Amino acid sequence: MKEENHTENNANCQRKGRREPSQELQRRIDCAITNRSHRRNQIDDIITPSEKNNERSSAYGSEADAFTRKRQHNQSPNFNEPGVPPTGSQFEYLNHPADIILHSWGNDFPSALGNLAISMFGYITSLESVFINERESLENGGEIIAQGHNEPSLVYSFLDEWLYNFHDTGFVAKDIRIIEYNASLWRMKSCGAGEVMDLQRHPQGAEIKAITYSGMTIERSEGRCDIMVVVDI
Repeated sequence: MKEENHTENNANCQRKGRREPSQELQRRIDCAITNRSHRRNQIDDIITPSEKNNERSSAYGSEADAFTRKRQHNQSPNFNEPGVPPTGSQFEYLNHPADIILHSWGNDFPSALGNLAISMFGYITSLESVFINERESLENGGEIIAQGHNEPSLVYSFLDEWLYNFHDTGFVAKDIRIIEYNASLWRMKSCGAGEVMDLQRHPQGAEIKAITYSGMTIERSEGRCDIMVVVDI
């Protein structure tokens, strides 16, 4: 009976001018669906229930519109300006004769590196003005892969990949999580939550043109890792 139904389905497809997908094509389709579901789960791990509610209801739009109205009427929204770390941040900005030094820290190398990328976005715009848009996070920050040949090159590649993604999509990540870290292959996969930059709502800070190796330091102590990188502005 199953073979008869399969034959009949193929006949129907041929009469309509189309064919059923091959097993290889169907495998690729199933794989793509699985990978997209996996990326959605990774973003869901970052986004809190309250933020999901904001995204899926009018509350998200209302708060964003309120910030827009304040800026249009030259009122100061209640968030820090670009280049001022929000309270509780694990990063800071240090002076440099021509550029700016990003300094971040964390319990280990991956967490410090994630905080370093967040600090980069905090110099581009105010992180407090950035909402978490689930759809934009999934589409633009679902999977960023960095590859190096040693630790400094991995730091460079990680920041460069996130900066390239910003230049390509405008996506600003206010939270970044490390999904996978292979220390032997110097490979790191991460995802971020945030939204695409909108100059009506997001104050414009300095333009970060490029990442540099100049003055790059990676220091470890018991239960802590510090990273410093100079970026070209």
